[in-house]
Amino acid sequence: MGCLLNGCNLHSEKKHECRFWGIIFSEKTPKINNLIKTHLDSLRQLGSNNPDGWGMGYFVPSLNDILLPVIRRAEPSAPIDPRYSEIINEVIRNVEKSAVAHVRKGSSGLTSGIPDPHPFRRKCINRKFDMLFAHNGNINVDVLLSLIFYINPFYLEKNPPDYAPNYLDSDLWAIFLTEIMDTYPGLTIEECIKMAVIKLDSALVLQGAQMNFVMSEGSIIWALNFTKSEPKAITVYYYPDLLISDYWVVASQPLDTLTQKWVEIPNRTLVCLKPDEPVRLIPIFRKFDTIWIKDSNDFFNHPNPFNHTVAINYYVSKNGPVSINIYDESGRLVKRLIQGLEIQGEYTAYWDGVDDKGVYSAGGIYFCHIKDTNKEKVLKLILTR
Repeated sequence: MGCLLNGCNLHSEKKHECRFWGIIFSEKTPKINNLIKTHLDSLRQLGSNNPDGWGMGYFVPSLNDILLPVIRRAEPSAPIDPRYSEIINEVIRNVEKSAVAHVRKGSSGLTSGIPDPHPFRRKCINRKFDMLFAHNGNINVDVLLSLIFYINPFYLEKNPPDYAPNYLDSDLWAIFLTEIMDTYPGLTIEECIKMAVIKLDSALVLQGAQMNFVMSEGSIIWALNFTKSEPKAITVYYYPDLLISDYWVVASQPLDTLTQKWVEIPNRTLVCLKPDEPVRLIPIFRKFDTIWIKDSNDFFNHPNPFNHTVAINYYVSKNGPVSINIYDESGRLVKRLIQGLEIQGEYTAYWDGVDDKGVYSAGGIYFCHIKDTNKEKVLKLILTR
């Protein structure tokens, strides 16, 4: 699935679904223009094995000095589409600060007959954040939908997907990230990304997934390498291999012959790149403390106490109503986690220590009451602050 550029094998042995690229820079110079052209020409060659269209997005200045994204998409494979070169020139003429590009091998939702949906544009509701986003990999659509609805059943109405009901996992992944940013406007973007990844990782349980993405809002570029339940992670790189640079590039794989100048991002790691500032590599580990209920006679806590978020994994043995509520030591209802009908299967509910009014609960002992058609359990939770 790779290609050759000037005799350099571009890691053809690496298994990918789609390829992405992104750049962030402080000042547009001839060097930056040449870099954009070189890398996008290389990405075009990778379209031979990612034939389901291509897309480019870039930022332009507005009258009020706010950077606005512009997106160009097409359905034909990049190597055979003459418009690809035209859009490269458009990007070079007009780009301000940042751009993102993608070639697609469709694996979710509509996989043909549409332009490449990447890069996606997503805007937050509760903070100023207008981003371009491209994803590389596969994520279970049903899990993403469940997480989005769990946090806010009406969020998809406010931030609707580009494609429905033939949902695209990449589209929902971008929406879930913005939902976390909107739900926790006091957290940094990096903290929100970590929370979203950890929640998704926990909800997937034993299912495999590749969450890799590149994301930019014009002043910073973020790239995630996170492969779950795979013997080896698919790759993400940044360039150049410096501590500080006035520009940064990220890509699924090196896109020129200077392979020694590209740095591979470790699995389960987020990189945050801002021109003229040091590289920030942020490890992402599973922080959820987990309580597992397998059936009415078998359950255990692992571990308890918790100080961040507890994931309550439970098993519904028969279709019907399910309720999960959190109470304090006095018996006062603190949080209604689940109230509704669920079909037989395994599920995960999360409690982040926030009550029904949105206030963080004090440290102490709480009780989780779980009830479905066939069983009723009470678990002791210890929240530390």
